[in-house]
Amino acid sequence: MTNSNSLQDDTGFGLFGPPAITPPDVFAAAAISPIASKAAAMVQTLYVTEPGTGAPVSVADINQDQLGDCYLLSSIGEIALLKPSFISGSIHLNGSGTEAVTLYRPTQSYSHGIYTTGFNAVTETVANNFPTNSVNSGATQDVVGNQKEIWPQVLENAYASLNGGYNAIGNGGSPVVAMEELTGHAASAMSPASLTLASLQSDVSAGDLIVMDTLNRNGLSNGLYGDHAYMFDGVKGTGTAATLTLLNPWGIDQPTPILLSQLSKSFAEVDLGHLT
Repeated sequence: MTNSNSLQDDTGFGLFGPPAITPPDVFAAAAISPIASKAAAMVQTLYVTEPGTGAPVSVADINQDQLGDCYLLSSIGEIALLKPSFISGSIHLNGSGTEAVTLYRPTQSYSHGIYTTGFNAVTETVANNFPTNSVNSGATQDVVGNQKEIWPQVLENAYASLNGGYNAIGNGGSPVVAMEELTGHAASAMSPASLTLASLQSDVSAGDLIVMDTLNRNGLSNGLYGDHAYMFDGVKGTGTAATLTLLNPWGIDQPTPILLSQLSKSFAEVDLGHLT
């Protein structure tokens, strides 16, 4: 495949979280945390198997709030779809309300148009105090009984710690960089026009992480939002009838299946990452 080898600019993908009019579980940055108001009753737990998910780590556990980090959450969601054990293996419970999270720092600085290929493992220690606009801040999101599942918040917090804080990661970014720092393996980007059915099927067979980034415009088809990153969930059909299923890291407003032949009309970039 031909890689575009171009990082996004400072606006990046994922500049916006869910729209202002959202279900009551999605809170704006200035809102009072529902967890804080029920702190005495709610118990934070790394993993909870919710009805309908069937596993402690599930892509359904991810509900983006008002931080503009869909590029990160879509990357995390792809890992949850393909290899949940990679996530649980990256988070180590310390006790006393903290976790040690393994991420990866590039051995050389990123520069415009150049990715790095070397990474060193680093440990970020996370305290279980999360801002009210972090992932899964809704009062009933990832809650079973009195347990609130927090692995997405822990992983988002660790990534923020690695990259200068929530303000630094919450205004857009590159899925390529996110996948690299989550996995420790080189990632790449390509034009949607370069993605053929054969190459996509090859990526799927290889277990590659695939994130797709929409154009920065309104009025996109299939219920897509502009300047937003989506998780790849599957491909069906053959030839010109081949369609892709994508997932929205908001946890709501899922797009309808998209014709592979029409990707260039709505998408700016396809990002590929690796777990091995």
